Amino acid sequence: MSQTRAALTSDNATGRTVAPVTRILVNPRSFRVNGKGQLDSIQRRAAATGIPVHVVAEPEDIAGVLSENAPREAQTLVVIGGDGTLQALASALAGNSWNSPPKVLALGGGRTNFTARDLGTDRRLDQLLERALTRPQGWRVASRPVLAITHPHLPAPLYGFFVAAALVDHVIRDCHRYRTRHRGWLRTGHPSSAWRVAQLALLGMVGRYHFEPPQARVDAESLGSLQGSLRLLIATSLEHAEGWLDPYAKRGQGALRVTAVSASAHRFWGRLPRLLRGRFRDGWQPGTGYLSGRTGQLRLRGLNTFCLDGQEFELDPTEEIIVRAGPDIHFLAP
Repeated sequence: MSQTRAALTSDNATGRTVAPVTRILVNPRSFRVNGKGQLDSIQRRAAATGIPVHVVAEPEDIAGVLSENAPREAQTLVVIGGDGTLQALASALAGNSWNSPPKVLALGGGRTNFTARDLGTDRRLDQLLERALTRPQGWRVASRPVLAITHPHLPAPLYGFFVAAALVDHVIRDCHRYRTRHRGWLRTGHPSSAWRVAQLALLGMVGRYHFEPPQARVDAESLGSLQGSLRLLIATSLEHAEGWLDPYAKRGQGALRVTAVSASAHRFWGRLPRLLRGRFRDGWQPGTGYLSGRTGQLRLRGLNTFCLDGQEFELDPTEEIIVRAGPDIHFLAP
């Protein structure tokens, strides 16, 4: 068996792993790949080491690549794309039965790269790819469970890593529309999302941005429940250990992390900086409009829209949405 086809093994000297790459998946539409010659560069580098490159512009492309190769070998996949590409990959991995599940090196090719940022692989795309192709030693395995979202009208669960509803969902959708309606670096370039969020915040401060909170119920097992006008809801299976943004209380148990805030929450805007850092006080409880921490399951009713890893979904709000922790995905990290 050649080095590039070998299964991932332990490096006893370092306590890390040796992870020869077996194939590369690239989304040519992702922000850092599209129109910049990046795809040609990736293909040239891969050709020099004999690694096949699969261009995966649609979710079914990813599912096809994995289903073709699932029975034959242990794999180490390099995936280059944004959060939506990883959401499609997670769905394909969770929907397959594997004797030896692939290890995944997720290199950030999108604008936000939320999941790759959690793993420390959102930057230095060229350097990390070169290291993966030529120096496979020394990676660590960082496992993350996917979120599994079920609803009576879904034919199969949805899988991903970050779900947003209410105000956060509204802002994500606004950013999507903003980029399609305008041109220019601040509107379609890398800072476009942050620029638009800053615009919306300013409009909100002067009363010119209107958001109608949905009437919803959120149940999070031992963390409690909220019912009524819902200002925001976010949930994730990511840890955010390296970043400054970690808006979840350090309480409760379970692989699922959730924060929900009602429209009537006491002193929300003044408390927002602490909330974004996860610095919740003991008194920030469902009785005062705040629900946050770890749980094993989340039940939602009254939501007709949400975003999963930036992908927009619409469902019947009269039916219950259930969010659980699904299978682990085994990522490689520096």
